[in-house]
Amino acid sequence: MKSLPIFVGMTTAALLLTGCGSSSNSTTATEEEHAHSALISQANTTALSVLEEGTAENLEDAAAANGAQLLLAANGEAAAIITAGSVQFVAAHHEEEGASEEEHELPEVSTLSVTGTNIEVANTNGHFSVLVDGATQLVPYESLEEGATPEAEDLGIGSENYPALLLEEGDELVALAFTGGNAVVYEDATPTADTKTCTSVDSAAQNEEFVVVSCAGSSFSVKLEEPATEGAEHTIEIADIANISTAVEWSTRADVFVGLGADDKFYVVEENASEALELEGGAGFAASADMCAWGIDSANADIFALTASALTVYNHEGEVQDTIVLDTTSSCDDLKMATASQAVFVIDNASQTLYEIDKEAVSYHIHGREDVSVNDVASIVSFHEIEEGDHDHSH
Repeated sequence: MKSLPIFVGMTTAALLLTGCGSSSNSTTATEEEHAHSALISQANTTALSVLEEGTAENLEDAAAANGAQLLLAANGEAAAIITAGSVQFVAAHHEEEGASEEEHELPEVSTLSVTGTNIEVANTNGHFSVLVDGATQLVPYESLEEGATPEAEDLGIGSENYPALLLEEGDELVALAFTGGNAVVYEDATPTADTKTCTSVDSAAQNEEFVVVSCAGSSFSVKLEEPATEGAEHTIEIADIANISTAVEWSTRADVFVGLGADDKFYVVEENASEALELEGGAGFAASADMCAWGIDSANADIFALTASALTVYNHEGEVQDTIVLDTTSSCDDLKMATASQAVFVIDNASQTLYEIDKEAVSYHIHGREDVSVNDVASIVSFHEIEEGDHDHSH
């Protein structure tokens, strides 16, 4: 399986899509006006830009190097700017109601940056988790907001090979760290007996209740269970997820975990009536052949699979809901994708076209197209409000 970028969380911009006047795959002059603003990085420059009506408007500050990858915060309100030796941060800028065009402001890159080697970044419980030089630092989303003092907290664990995930932050800090060939639960930097053999992390994802980890070709869940009585100790539940025996790249939205396996299958995992995670249908389903990228939307975790010529939308049972054909066939290297709330943005660098795809009624369609002023977009993200825990689990 070729390495594919995941864009559920690698997406950043202020987004507003109004209702469409047509459910077809073409845009007509009678459709209602809509506006969006996407943050992009470029392959051949350090510039970070807001893309509005196809024109890239540079932020005052730039990325540390060309071709930065952008990771959207789980709340949709901030992004990490990731290069080989640095992580920078930017928070969404909210215009005041009634602001004039002259008062329009662009987001500002935070004064905080984390530098070092072997950098990896993940989202965890209201923070960016940054692994740098074998140690995790936690950066709270709220510290990146306008007027706040940006900060990074070293967990004090070290010798880690994947970003630690925060399970609870209160009187004590409880985190899942990956060190010494194991996944280990730490309380205030002290290891506990709650461990799971994990020699090589394929990926991990976290929602409000669970962490799901793919490790050396198998997947397991970790859950911190709050005590039933006041004053009692919490418990940690670690459980294997049945019927998954391949490396999986996991992402999560709307209380659903979706992953792409090394066997080119999608896996969907949700909480069952016993408050444990189980695989939808007991098996994965085949992904689109020759995928360039994939992602899930933040409202219902609809599954998007992008090829060089089309975007296919799957439901959680693996049924094709929509197929949106692009105007021209491109190469995977030229296509970049960002997801939002029942919306997808696809940039084709070859044709310098931005496709705005959203859902009207029950179907996705091309809401609009824009000519783009640049042809070397490396990463694109869409700031948008993300509500957690509102997914309907009925099937």
